[in-house]
Amino acid sequence: MAFPYQRILCPIDFDDNSTNALERGAEIARHFKAAIFVIHAVPLVAQFADVPLPVDVYRDQQRAALTKLKEITTQKLNGLEHQTAVYIGDVVGSILQAIDRFQPDLLVLATHGRTGLAHFVLGSVAEALVRRASCPVLTIRSERPHA
Repeated sequence: MAFPYQRILCPIDFDDNSTNALERGAEIARHFKAAIFVIHAVPLVAQFADVPLPVDVYRDQQRAALTKLKEITTQKLNGLEHQTAVYIGDVVGSILQAIDRFQPDLLVLATHGRTGLAHFVLGSVAEALVRRASCPVLTIRSERPHA
């Protein structure tokens, strides 16, 4: 881990919360003249036990996500050194793979502010990453909590 930050990882899922977190990550990157790595995870929707689904099923989603990432980074990361990547699989696992790959000094991600049953059923990606990431994690809270 380096300070000032030289490598920042920002996972996004294309909602307003995650693009807001990307903008905050970009501010930090500009301040420290850091590189920023923007990733998206295409989640596996149906997986039975330890039997993986054929990844080819998700290739179109992966291509569409990469196109959308390039559009967003063109708009939001003008003048910053940046790189994009799309992963297929478990969201938390994909972000942990990206941490291993890019070795960021800081992970910046959105929280969705889910509470109650939604939090219980959907879990918390941010919470899992705060617990498991090998680098500092900055969470950007959503504008308004979701029930």
